[in-house]
Amino acid sequence: MRSAVGAAIAAVGLVTTITGTFLPWLKSGSTTRDSYEVLSLRDLAGLDGVAGTVVTSIWVGLTPLAMVAIGLHVVRFPRFAACVGLLFGTIGGTVALLATVQGDSKGALVGISISGPMTTLAGAVLTIVGAITVLTSNRRSAVITPGGKP
Repeated sequence: MRSAVGAAIAAVGLVTTITGTFLPWLKSGSTTRDSYEVLSLRDLAGLDGVAGTVVTSIWVGLTPLAMVAIGLHVVRFPRFAACVGLLFGTIGGTVALLATVQGDSKGALVGISISGPMTTLAGAVLTIVGAITVLTSNRRSAVITPGGKP
């Protein structure tokens, strides 16, 4: 039962995290950009070479990684799914936490929009909590035979 609850929490976290990546992350005047549009500006941040390609590949790879985790839960490999969920939550949560800490820049011409990073961070935390719940659940139970030991 505990494993199923953890899997449900992780699934909600995975979906919430991916949803957060499509919400506004950057605002410039009246224009907002989601995390994928922000990645297209990576050359302006000095990440135009190999580093930019790696960062982009990892971030864009979060959605397929979430699908892998959900798929592993569906085909009854909850512990493998939980490990993938931990990886997913760590990557997504770290980036979202860094953006959230920068805060909402009210009055600035260019600043971080808080809705995307906060939603992504909340989803990553749920994913990690669900994954840890699955990994710490004990699926085995002792069978006590009459007159015997467990």
